[in-house]
Amino acid sequence: MDLKAINALIEKHGIRTVILAATDPGGMLRGKRLTVPYFRDAAEDGINFASFILYTTMIDDVLPHLFPTGIPDVKGEPDLGSFRIAGWEKNAAVVNMDLRQPNGGMTALCPRTELKRQIERARKLGYEVKCSLELEFFLLPTKPEEIRAGNWGMPRLVSQDIHCYSVYEGHFWESIVGALRDAFPDEIEGCAPEWGQGQFEANLRAMDPLRMADTTVWFKTAVKQLAAQAGMTASFMAKIHENFSGNSGHIHMSLTDTKTGKPAFWDESDPMRMSAPFRQFVAGQLDTFHETTMFYAPTVNAYKRFQSNSFAGVTRNWGVDNRTVGYRVINESAKKARLECRIGGADLNPYTALATMLGAGLRGIEKKLTPPAPGEGNC
Repeated sequence: MDLKAINALIEKHGIRTVILAATDPGGMLRGKRLTVPYFRDAAEDGINFASFILYTTMIDDVLPHLFPTGIPDVKGEPDLGSFRIAGWEKNAAVVNMDLRQPNGGMTALCPRTELKRQIERARKLGYEVKCSLELEFFLLPTKPEEIRAGNWGMPRLVSQDIHCYSVYEGHFWESIVGALRDAFPDEIEGCAPEWGQGQFEANLRAMDPLRMADTTVWFKTAVKQLAAQAGMTASFMAKIHENFSGNSGHIHMSLTDTKTGKPAFWDESDPMRMSAPFRQFVAGQLDTFHETTMFYAPTVNAYKRFQSNSFAGVTRNWGVDNRTVGYRVINESAKKARLECRIGGADLNPYTALATMLGAGLRGIEKKLTPPAPGEGNC
């Protein structure tokens, strides 16, 4: 999308504010709310930010390597192709940006840049990538201002009972969840109550990894803002309380052979219908399991979700259609052949998590690694 097309959308939808943002390494959206005239300038020339934006934690603790740098600027470069109307906020639009050095050079600390690097790596190996995320969240009957004022104790729940997949339960929250689907009509496949009191899951439609990550950060923002507008709080914490279900962020990923246009993970002649690249992709995940887990579980809270005999697949293992393992192979058809990483919590940074899974799998293909036998049963 070019600036001319964007200006037409701005005029059509009465846009007054354009939110320009990128995630920091921890996954927090950082940026500015711009007037339309200033956005047009930023679209041409970029916009500078203090490099603090790349050296901070989720709660704005400064990381130790910031001050020795002198805290120079980084440049935010809007990706005009990511422009979208913010259906959850009146007269607003959003744009994702890349963070670069002032001279235009790459910075390794920008999560979006790293995901782009792994996508290009896949293309050089002859693959296009598709992925999707399943994200869970809680709706809590507490106004955000109460929590912001320090009421962080035992959370109240909208229900005392679990109603997983209940259509009847879902209708109670349609004012929020329905508005969410309306805001992402092309990206959300469906929503349903999950295995927690007031917990929901949304399934995002498979797309290229960069668009998937861009969509995810605005999806999470929309959930929180729509909940706040209803006098509630939405939480994507991986584990909001030890007595309640955890919030997962499952990743589904597949490759397509760019030469043939066929699914690269499918082999009808294989006993498990898995191609050699698929097995190598799985092996790459297992080979880097310990190193990569920190990108799927980036917080201390995220590790509290890892419990035995739960729906959180946390073992260094894989299996065919097995939800107890860390990596679940789905192989019912060529079109649907993919690998699901079940390790991640909903608090993951989608850019780094997708880059991690893709990078680990490509490493397995490059090294022609072989996975162990798949796990069966509860493993």
